[in-house]
Amino acid sequence: MEFWHTFYDYFLLAMLLLSIVVFAILQFITPAYGMTFNNRWGLSVNSRLGWIIMELPVFLLMTALYIVSLHYKIKPFNIVTCIIFLLFQAHYIERTFVFPSLMRSTSKMPISIISIGIVFNSCNAFMQGCWLFFFCPANAYPISWLYSPQFIIGVILFVAGMTINIHSDEIIRKLRKNKNDTNYYIPHGGLFKHISSANYFGEILEWVGFAILCWSAAGWIFVFWTLANIVPRSTAVYQRYTQFFGKEFTELKRCKIFPFIY
Repeated sequence: MEFWHTFYDYFLLAMLLLSIVVFAILQFITPAYGMTFNNRWGLSVNSRLGWIIMELPVFLLMTALYIVSLHYKIKPFNIVTCIIFLLFQAHYIERTFVFPSLMRSTSKMPISIISIGIVFNSCNAFMQGCWLFFFCPANAYPISWLYSPQFIIGVILFVAGMTINIHSDEIIRKLRKNKNDTNYYIPHGGLFKHISSANYFGEILEWVGFAILCWSAAGWIFVFWTLANIVPRSTAVYQRYTQFFGKEFTELKRCKIFPFIY
């Protein structure tokens, strides 16, 4: 067990360093999906199918790690880690099953992007699941953790972020009249009043909340990954809106992802 604990620590360090590398790369390369789709990333499939395939592994692997931990009595049942687990899975139930089912467009997603997403999601499930179900100290999450400042603040931010994310996706989705409509429109309402990527801001807020309520290195490394991926993405989306709509968009004077900041 000591070997695996050491391996896990080095794995966390590697993931942290890799997030910095990814952030640097994404300053020059824009992944081709959604508004930034192009055919240069190879063979593509329907985005609805792509999202399901990409997000499903983290849901399944996280579940498997929890079951293995309970079955082999690696950790006794803990109501706090169970609640944290359910919050984490709630996000991926929405992203894996609900979000794709509501998509109206017939857009494409490159298989290369899906593959990268599968690898990262699997690594993230390993980070979060191993901490919660295998390696966290026995006294890390006593029942009193449920009314600790970290847990209360974290849950509030997590729920607020998830709500913003879902609501913003709904605003974007309703801009299109039907599944045959492939045009892009400027979203209005909610946090779109202040930023062009309100859905991404919600996701960042969500995972900051998760990191706080877990108070773990794994949780914060996931935040770094979220920022490394989403902040450059928000810049690309802002540029695409500017390209599509020109002054109609720029005169709105929206920030890219953080209200009143960036």
